[in-house]
Amino acid sequence: MIKSYSVVLTHDDWTLLTDKYPEEELRVLMKVRTPSFERMEENIIAEAYVNEPTVLTELINNIKSNNRVTKIKIIENIRTKNEIRALILLSAKLRGGISELLMNKGAYYISEYIANGLERWKIVIDDRTFKELILPDLKEITFSLKIVEKENNVLSVKNLLTSKETEIIYKAYKLGYFDWPKKIDLNELSEELGISKAATLQALRRAMSKLIKNYIDSIA
Repeated sequence: MIKSYSVVLTHDDWTLLTDKYPEEELRVLMKVRTPSFERMEENIIAEAYVNEPTVLTELINNIKSNNRVTKIKIIENIRTKNEIRALILLSAKLRGGISELLMNKGAYYISEYIANGLERWKIVIDDRTFKELILPDLKEITFSLKIVEKENNVLSVKNLLTSKETEIIYKAYKLGYFDWPKKIDLNELSEELGISKAATLQALRRAMSKLIKNYIDSIA
């Protein structure tokens, strides 16, 4: 069964960058994560909210010192009455990061919020995969870990998907498309459905987008 999880953790990455500041002085929201498993890197767009320019400077310098980070650039810097909002573009090696562990095993990343040394991840994933393949590794590489399993099953929402989208995502799930490793690939799934690979992928993305949006709306 696909479920949604909130994962709150500390480890030797963003925890060390933010734990010395209270939330009102420094917080970071990850806006976009785009992984490339061929290059084993990910491009990240993050928003950092700080109360003083010196805090932003220290944050950037600390990020640069992380051996996983290969590039960092501030692409926008806006000063408001109470704080500074910086839009940051960075590239980082996937290997050894929390995102590699989650995404490499099929988790659908929703969001990540960082403050007070705590990373708060929201993901959607098959519950068996999470408990058997991800959770043991998370326990090994984190300093502290708290898991909140959401009671709502994102696939049980009635009238959210069209009949065709429901059919496609149901077959994808039953045939093991979301498993790790996959039991069926996109080509095999499209043959099973009798439609093109492009149409299959488009329908899957559209269905997952609706399900994830529904989940986001439910917790907003």
